[in-house]
Amino acid sequence: MDVLVIGGSRFSGRKLVELLAKREHSVMVINRGKSEKAAPPFIQPEKYQYPEGVEVLHADRKNTREFARILRKSTFEAIIDTCAYTEPDVRTILQNTPKGLEHYVMVSTASVYDEKKLRMFPIAEEAPIGSMGDDEQLLYSRDKRKAEAALKTAYQETGFPMTIIRPTYIYGPNNPLYREYYFFDRLLDKRPIFLPGSGDFIIDFVFVSDVAWLLAAPLESKKAKGEVYNATGEGGLTLNSYIDILAEIVGVKQPEVIHYNPEILQQKELQPKTMMQMFPFSYSEHLLLSREKAVKDFGYKPTPFYTGVRITFQWYEKRRNRDWQPDYSLDEKIRKYLEKKNTTMTNYKRNLDFSAK
Repeated sequence: MDVLVIGGSRFSGRKLVELLAKREHSVMVINRGKSEKAAPPFIQPEKYQYPEGVEVLHADRKNTREFARILRKSTFEAIIDTCAYTEPDVRTILQNTPKGLEHYVMVSTASVYDEKKLRMFPIAEEAPIGSMGDDEQLLYSRDKRKAEAALKTAYQETGFPMTIIRPTYIYGPNNPLYREYYFFDRLLDKRPIFLPGSGDFIIDFVFVSDVAWLLAAPLESKKAKGEVYNATGEGGLTLNSYIDILAEIVGVKQPEVIHYNPEILQQKELQPKTMMQMFPFSYSEHLLLSREKAVKDFGYKPTPFYTGVRITFQWYEKRRNRDWQPDYSLDEKIRKYLEKKNTTMTNYKRNLDFSAK
């Protein structure tokens, strides 16, 4: 199959391109040509080489005229879009659909769900979606909802052959976000981990290779057209358990975890100044997605979490940028604040209740 991957240069998109090439699809990648050359500061830079036979075209989708011209003159049977963030991104595809397009797969996000209206866990694909209005503070989530809505309308009105994939937190080698590495660095440097709240809220994670597998799965399934699928792992775990597992893999027997009331982060001096100072996950609500639909329709088998984290850590040991120093300044400010107030979260209310907040 002739497949166009939009993005495909850094994380899940890179794994996707490698998987498609391995399955002997004819693959073209369109991106700006920047991500494969750049690396986040905590990773040693490397020159990435696409698999043999993959054609690469550098273009910016924000240049709508150029991007539309490329789409109109193409004959791709499938498009997998790893970087459609807004409704206009999707509109460009809908208005310039290549002749003979059989499938369009969009990467969305689990954050489209409305946590205020959730009643049952794990979260199925039919769960309520959050606001698409100006009242939504998280613009990323709002814009993804609008993009999804445009695709669903196109499917209902014209039969546009779309599928939406909603990943939870993605982890794995080449993650450009400072998430699992946030914990690896602290464990490797024998630093305490400052955890806002009780650490008892349950969230789930999906391995990057599994996301790639799920993005490719709709191409071989007629029943996927018009459908939405969660991309999730083998099950949820608390942040406390998450840290314990990472510590075991790193080789730290008793990680020092200091719980604190997240309300103190409202203090001006304790507000993160950079993204890499921030605690990388939600700590005040459950996020547990159902994988039942993907299992039923695709035969999906997620990578065990322990296996995925071990692979990720082994990769990070090789690729960690040892010339880069993690910024622990906010940790130190929180420590001093807690010492000054003589308070910790030892008596923080544990919350394993899956009912709505």
